Amino acid sequence: MIAMVSYPVWDSAMFAYTISSHILLVTLTLGLALLITISEFIGIKYKNRYFLTLARKASTALVINFAVGTASGIFMAVELYLFWPEFMKVVGAVAMSAFYAEVFAFLLESITLMMYVYFWDNFKNRWNHWLTSIGVLIGTGGSAALITDVNAWMNTPEGSFNIPYYLKTGLITDVNPWKVFWEPSTFAEQFHMYAVEYFAGSMMLLGYFAYKYLRSNTNDERLVYRAGLSILSVIAAIDIIIVGASGSNELDTLLVVEPLKYAALEQDMVPVTYGAPEHIFGVIINGHPAYYVNLPLAQSLLAYPFTFGHGYIPGLSSYPSTVWPPSFVHDTLDLMVGFGVLMGFFWLIVVIMYFLKKDPLSRPLILKLTMAVAVLGVLTMEDGWYTAEVGRVPFIIKAPVGGTGIPGVYGVMTIGQAASTSPVVFPLGIAIIIFYIVLLPLTFYYAFKVMRLSNIDDDLKMAEDDIKIEEERKNRGVPTKAGMR
Repeated sequence: MIAMVSYPVWDSAMFAYTISSHILLVTLTLGLALLITISEFIGIKYKNRYFLTLARKASTALVINFAVGTASGIFMAVELYLFWPEFMKVVGAVAMSAFYAEVFAFLLESITLMMYVYFWDNFKNRWNHWLTSIGVLIGTGGSAALITDVNAWMNTPEGSFNIPYYLKTGLITDVNPWKVFWEPSTFAEQFHMYAVEYFAGSMMLLGYFAYKYLRSNTNDERLVYRAGLSILSVIAAIDIIIVGASGSNELDTLLVVEPLKYAALEQDMVPVTYGAPEHIFGVIINGHPAYYVNLPLAQSLLAYPFTFGHGYIPGLSSYPSTVWPPSFVHDTLDLMVGFGVLMGFFWLIVVIMYFLKKDPLSRPLILKLTMAVAVLGVLTMEDGWYTAEVGRVPFIIKAPVGGTGIPGVYGVMTIGQAASTSPVVFPLGIAIIIFYIVLLPLTFYYAFKVMRLSNIDDDLKMAEDDIKIEEERKNRGVPTKAGMR
């Protein structure tokens, strides 16, 4: 069976599987980093032992996730060279500066996380301890941003090297290593990436806290889990709006800088300047869309609201069918949007209940729905990632805005040109599948297990000690800059 699969298809499938697994670790890491920063801030400022307990327990889970995520990241780095040797030659010459910078973000995250968790009781000033959580937050967010920079460069590699000369000769010249940090698609990708990752990470944790709240045996336990629900529900309710806005901005950016990808995602066959409909689902048969729900004029109005739908909408017919992305990316886009709308309605109901003083976070039905929406949030994130990455097929490095400068050439490097043809990729792929099947369940199991309130009295006692330390510091008049003992 494996022998019948081509090298490019196998390499693509294995790396897609790896990234879709790794992104779950990244998402949970980002969610935990944000949670501990906010919860400790509230705990110190308002002398709330429940929020401080939450921060301490969540930080231990972050250590586990960080350790496994680091191992997974190293695994992926090795895969890049094994699966995509030709691609990495170009990356090494042109875009490696982003990977170097990511190392510094990783160091910031690792150093401050160790200080935060293992030197918690050594800080005389609780605010100085809280500041180390900001380092964790910046480090985790910075790592995600720098990897996204590379992805944006792959989509719109403008000005980073002489692409026409490379396509003609195979030689890399006129390299600008700083350009990888700001390509035409960078802002849109970063904006949407942050919104989606923090939303999905918050939803994963919300699902866990909703489950634990429903199973809590004591009022103290419920108050700790309620602290987590309170923080994360506010993040999710606000962030779902940002997700929608950033997703709309992403499509608007694609319309300008990646018209081929935009046409595939929207299932547009012929370019028009007015009247483009919105196709809900559907397939392409013999070059024509079929089995879809049609919303007349909707796409043009969404793309050009200020000109009442008048504006250029690209079509796939402007490009040879050999460079069209797989047609199912249109359906995955519609699924992503549909799931997003459902989650938006859910959080709208929660917000309305809150303002009506119905206390939604204490209602079993809302908490059970939160668990379901948590799963939907993760599925939507994965679906969005597949939509974005498969939408680049058949290219691994696309063309700059405006094209390659060579007629009939629509991208810099195809997946077939980049893929490894070494037989080692087949057994390695099997090992990767087994690795993540074992790794992910164990990681999430132990991460959530260490967040469990094993002895609520001891946990709250440590939080009370933190409050006393801060009160004693204030009473003694210890300067704000006082650090560790």
